[in-house]
Amino acid sequence: MQYLVCLILLTTLWAPDLSATDQTDEPLAISPVSMPIKFANVIETVSIDNQRYQVPEPWAGNRLFPTSRNLDELLQIPVEFTHQGSEIYILAEAHPSLVRMLNKARLDGVDLRVESAYRSFHYQTRIFVRMLNKGRSFDDIIRYVAPPGYSQHMLGTAMDFYPSNWEFAETEQYQWLQKNGQQFGFEETYSKYNRFRMPWEAWHWNYVGEPEPVTEMVVESELEDSELEETDGAEDTVAEKSSADAGQEISR
Repeated sequence: MQYLVCLILLTTLWAPDLSATDQTDEPLAISPVSMPIKFANVIETVSIDNQRYQVPEPWAGNRLFPTSRNLDELLQIPVEFTHQGSEIYILAEAHPSLVRMLNKARLDGVDLRVESAYRSFHYQTRIFVRMLNKGRSFDDIIRYVAPPGYSQHMLGTAMDFYPSNWEFAETEQYQWLQKNGQQFGFEETYSKYNRFRMPWEAWHWNYVGEPEPVTEMVVESELEDSELEETDGAEDTVAEKSSADAGQEISR
């Protein structure tokens, strides 16, 4: 009997009141927990100066997530290789390759200078704040500047060479980079027809790692000749001649 009384009381307390005076045309609210998550329709936003903006294409879907190493493994690029001697930093992992590339360009008579490299998430945000305060709209700014969280510069591996505008595509510096950048581990991220569907930025290059050295393959016949040389003393002369012939075909 006690259980029945408790059940009646609970039903009375928690049952929704659907009296005519309380009914409205508003749809009933549904708990967010019960709503399905549709990843295909996720709206990406960024918060700038306490204002939230929707991130449009082609930036949407290209958000980056840098690791903490970008904060404590940065090295300054020698000022003789930066535009106007600016203090510019890059990830330590990319630093040796960059310096070697800049030195090689100089030996080839090409004055290649870095205008911008590492920029933190907060620095990128300040760029937007400054431009917004000048009266420019968010939609106008993102035509030329990546939203905070979407710039390769915050990875510490990307850099802009001088001049960082459309004129760079017409320079000898750009032509040199196209021929030599890859051997030092740098690629043009936003090439004329890039996979990100971004506008062409000939001046923007990113360190992806130097290519692995090519390992020389040993010709099977040479191995066989070497084995003969070790196991059959009577054929030493023949084995040495075979090894010498094989060696002429392989670069040491």
